[in-house]
Amino acid sequence: MRARAAPFGLLLLFASADRAAAADADVVRPLPPVWLTDARGARFRGRFDPGERLILGAGAEMLAGGVSGLTAAPGLAIEFGLLLRDERPAPGWDVHWKRNHEIAQLRLHPAAGARGAAIEGALYRGIFLRQSREGTLTLPVTPPLALPLPFDVGLRVTVGRVHGALSPEPGGPPIDAGVFDGEVLADFWRSRQPGRWLTVGIGGRYEVGLRRDDAGGLLRDHRVSPMSTLALAFHSERADGLAAGGVRAEASHRWSSVRGWELATRVDGDVEVTPLAANDRPVALFAVVTAYSAPDLPRPELRAMAGIRLSQPLR
Repeated sequence: MRARAAPFGLLLLFASADRAAAADADVVRPLPPVWLTDARGARFRGRFDPGERLILGAGAEMLAGGVSGLTAAPGLAIEFGLLLRDERPAPGWDVHWKRNHEIAQLRLHPAAGARGAAIEGALYRGIFLRQSREGTLTLPVTPPLALPLPFDVGLRVTVGRVHGALSPEPGGPPIDAGVFDGEVLADFWRSRQPGRWLTVGIGGRYEVGLRRDDAGGLLRDHRVSPMSTLALAFHSERADGLAAGGVRAEASHRWSSVRGWELATRVDGDVEVTPLAANDRPVALFAVVTAYSAPDLPRPELRAMAGIRLSQPLR
């Protein structure tokens, strides 16, 4: 009974998302004004764009599991990055690509455990969602065939993803270097508002794991996921940009040059709230949680970080 209920629940979730998308497909709600004026005539910023800014953050982190074990006390972590994205669809649009770019968004963990510093992030990550007013995908045949779709289609691309020790030491934790990661996406939310999606993705990737043995020799572990990674992602934000958050879960059935076929899983969650602004620059409180499990780690790794994020709006 439960086995049949789970797929049925997913169908209900996607159906409700499709109904919400139908209400959102033809009407793009106006955004709040960027600049406001108080009773004294002073202008101040009332809306921020979380997807168009430079960021610099710092906070406390806790690391459990992995190779280094459980840290005795919270450590310091810092982050930085550049976020860019397109404007909303122009009036009278037929097809629009919703693009989100993350450039050199990295988190540095100077005291990740007994074995030293760690790094987390990617040199580039992009999400490209194709939105059609008619909700169709046209096949270039003769005559052309328009297929109605209950979702938007898109791509997710990651280049230069890194996770693990900043400098592997003998007997210490590894560093995973992702060369390329690509996914084909179906967006069931189909929202025309920026920063909102509910996607299911199937993709492939190639990464290399680097570690040093007790003698200091460098060991390489090549890992390939041949379109055998499944990911679910949800992200949303307020129209004024003062709150945003999301969650992403993925499972990858990959081939390792050291261990053969194996399963790796990862869950990421984040939330950000902006309670104030200093000189029209947002000062936000944020929290990030990552859970990672893979056969090359003796135990699953759980990392949590909370802190303050400063931003320079670019729009």
